[in-house]
Amino acid sequence: MAQNKKPKPLDINAVIEKAVNAGLQAGRVQAASETKNAYKDTEKRLYAFPVLQNRIVDNRERLQEYLLHGAPGRSKDIVRFTRTGTRLTPEEILDALVQDMEARIAADEYEVATIAGALKTIEADPYYAAVAGKFLEGRTDDDIAAVIPCDASTVRRNRGRLVRRLAVWLYGAAAL
Repeated sequence: MAQNKKPKPLDINAVIEKAVNAGLQAGRVQAASETKNAYKDTEKRLYAFPVLQNRIVDNRERLQEYLLHGAPGRSKDIVRFTRTGTRLTPEEILDALVQDMEARIAADEYEVATIAGALKTIEADPYYAAVAGKFLEGRTDDDIAAVIPCDASTVRRNRGRLVRRLAVWLYGAAAL
């Protein structure tokens, strides 16, 4: 025979305290992961800088082609703009493609401007070539050391110092 047990009344204060503690713990975990990744994320952004510059040029050329010749006959981009059961006119498709391309260009230009601004903060440093050579030009540490002139280990050490400065500039206190 089953006994009917009455449920215990909720202790609102205990529930609130448990929720607050869980939120604080999640915040600590997120903050810890951000600080670990700022250096690597800065390196990724620096490696991407020349690629983004080229992408902007390519996307501007593609945008001009859209404006001169209209939307391409078949494209994966066009599929994104069609709705089930609705046919879009060629003008609507072209407008959507143009808006999408302009948004891509604007996002890439913003990132390029952000990275360029960060690089300006360190360009007066005598070891700026350690950052520019590695990330922007794809040079080896030995090649950079011959230009500076110094030892390759000095190039690595100073590049690390400068990337940490850039990380703070890009990510603020989360990079500390």
